[in-house]
Amino acid sequence: MRMNSFTWAVTLLLVGLTMKSAWADEVPKPLNVLLIGNSQCPTIVNNQLLEKLASSDKDGRPIKVGGCIKGGASLRSHWDAGTGEGTARAMIASGSWDFVVLQDIYNVQEPAFQPYARQFHALIKESGSKTVLFGTASILSDYPKGFERQHGLHFAMGRELGVPIVDASHAYIRYFGDKPSTERLESLFAKDRAHPGLWGSYLYSCMIYSVLTARSPIGLAAPDAIPADVTRTLQETAWSQHQETAAALKK
Repeated sequence: MRMNSFTWAVTLLLVGLTMKSAWADEVPKPLNVLLIGNSQCPTIVNNQLLEKLASSDKDGRPIKVGGCIKGGASLRSHWDAGTGEGTARAMIASGSWDFVVLQDIYNVQEPAFQPYARQFHALIKESGSKTVLFGTASILSDYPKGFERQHGLHFAMGRELGVPIVDASHAYIRYFGDKPSTERLESLFAKDRAHPGLWGSYLYSCMIYSVLTARSPIGLAAPDAIPADVTRTLQETAWSQHQETAAALKK
């Protein structure tokens, strides 16, 4: 009896460990994402828009987002901040990220963008992470010229470095359509007409999600404050733009 009881206990223990191991294997490891940017990004981080998108995708992977977000910052100012604690360069060098998303200031020009995109990419690669370039919209008063500038800068650098881009500037243009009304144009912006409002930040998040996972955001979670029909349009816009830009980068 003692031997049988002991054998039974061992059997139960082994079965339990096996089931625990199998369960652990089924739980996907989160994607750790570092977002480096400025005041275009806080709503994404503070409202956990990316995390909530990922958690609502039953067949996808969880996402954890860290941020080095400073108002008015450019990639140049992030780089020039050095390597002290809490700086972008120090956070990248920690090597704890799957992806590092780089977002420059809306009015950046080529001479100020290219060298710092290259330097950050080299550091990211050295740290074992992957670079993503995030081309945001410009301010509304600079539509469409500034939006096209953002697209052009990021597309060219994405092709040069061989990295994906979050082509949010063109996603905005796609959402606006050919002859957008003032209401349509303002719908993605905050009251200052310079920063993204909730709708714009959600479109950004859907774009980032598509780039990081190669999965569609259509049907995933959205803030309750966004009407269902608008949510669907933003999701479809993001996915269509991601597919178009990704295909163009491969040509």
